[in-house]
Amino acid sequence: MKKFLLFISLSSLIMIFLTSCSAKPYSFKEPIDEIESIEIVSAENSLEFTVTKTLSETEKEDFLEQFQGIKFYKYLGDPPGVHGDAIKINYQSGVYEMINYFSAEYVEDGVVQFLWKRCDEKDFNELLEIFSE
Repeated sequence: MKKFLLFISLSSLIMIFLTSCSAKPYSFKEPIDEIESIEIVSAENSLEFTVTKTLSETEKEDFLEQFQGIKFYKYLGDPPGVHGDAIKINYQSGVYEMINYFSAEYVEDGVVQFLWKRCDEKDFNELLEIFSE
């Protein structure tokens, strides 16, 4: 019985590890066609931030296309929380997502939910640089 439980435990850990290593495009919490605006922000956290730029409609479309090219991974460990340079995705419903390279969060009615996503720092910062100008 102990060997069986050990086998199940190890199998579960391997499945979690393999799942976390698969890179995928970012999956938004809300439908993309409900994105109202995209902002580049300097964040203390997902509730306290300063908007440094709001993307135009043309920039928004270009940004989404390039952003979907960045591969995101499932984050394992304690959530670090969004802070520093980040992207704020605003939905028509009033909810929003805050994303930086090491964390992503979904905010609804002032309640922050960690999304367990991260991406490559270089890829994320290059995208921010393109759209910050």
